[in-house]
Amino acid sequence: MIRIKVVDEQNIVEVCKLTANHKGGDFAAEGCKACNALSIAEAKFLPEMHLNAIYHNQVLIGFFQYQRAEDHADLATIRRFMIGEPFRHKGLGKEALAYALKGLKIQGVKKVLLRIEDANEIAKKLCLSFGFARTGETDQKECCYAREL
Repeated sequence: MIRIKVVDEQNIVEVCKLTANHKGGDFAAEGCKACNALSIAEAKFLPEMHLNAIYHNQVLIGFFQYQRAEDHADLATIRRFMIGEPFRHKGLGKEALAYALKGLKIQGVKKVLLRIEDANEIAKKLCLSFGFARTGETDQKECCYAREL
């Protein structure tokens, strides 16, 4: 069963250690622009960022960060969504994204934007399977996809 919990003092270190790298290394050390620790640091300075740990049967499997401004509460932008390497290719990413979208809808979000690195074919396939459509907007090698909830 998927469960989503806010990143807090109890799980922050575990979330920072979680990697999508099949080599098990630290993305920050490899120069990845979007390791979980960097996303958590970014949220410290941007209060509209929300950090969430993804659990499956009480085991941390992933992380997602979304942006939602108070003055545009009906719009959320998923900035990061990742499933850790040991948990990939098991359908958990699809299950977790469905759960995250359901939670956003419950919060009153009507439209979700999703930013994906252009080279990430797996993520593009996943978002398209949920009915997201490419908007044509790009930003630093990321493409924007949108979906109404």
